Amino acid sequence: MPIIDPKVEEPARQMLGHAIRGELAELAAAIGAGGSERYRQVLGLFLVTAAYIAVDVSGRWPTDADLRKIARAVAERDDGTPLTEVEVFGYLSGAALGFRPPAGALGDDTAGAVGPALITGGMLFIFRPRGGKWWDYLDQIERAYEAAETTDLSVLPALQVRARMLEEVESAGGEPG
Repeated sequence: MPIIDPKVEEPARQMLGHAIRGELAELAAAIGAGGSERYRQVLGLFLVTAAYIAVDVSGRWPTDADLRKIARAVAERDDGTPLTEVEVFGYLSGAALGFRPPAGALGDDTAGAVGPALITGGMLFIFRPRGGKWWDYLDQIERAYEAAETTDLSVLPALQVRARMLEEVESAGGEPG
């Protein structure tokens, strides 16, 4: 993913804010206001954000069981949004992590337009670090993708070893060395 374009980031954050607050009419208006090309770019940010959160929450590449737990949590969020567990699971498994177009993963064009904002916003809100703000979690995600964009993938094994070492040290109550 290329460095986040500020022209895309601002409308994406506005849409996510409307989605998180359950402001469906405002969300639909914001989606329509930017035009289809801008929304296509915003949608890219929603997809990578949802994928990151699913991997972050799962602690690994998510299994179907992991995605079903995430989907249940998002669908059960009491914010007035009309999401089902099946729709959320379809978005995550089909579009965000399966790399298929969202409209196909969500079933129709309307869900394909509004659904990604509602689902991604719900995930940001539910799974943000304890006591944190959703927009701070989004900042973390964007920084991670920017770092990943310029990182050689040959470092992946070292990152996995480091992550595992830190988990082991933390679970033993020690300090990393």
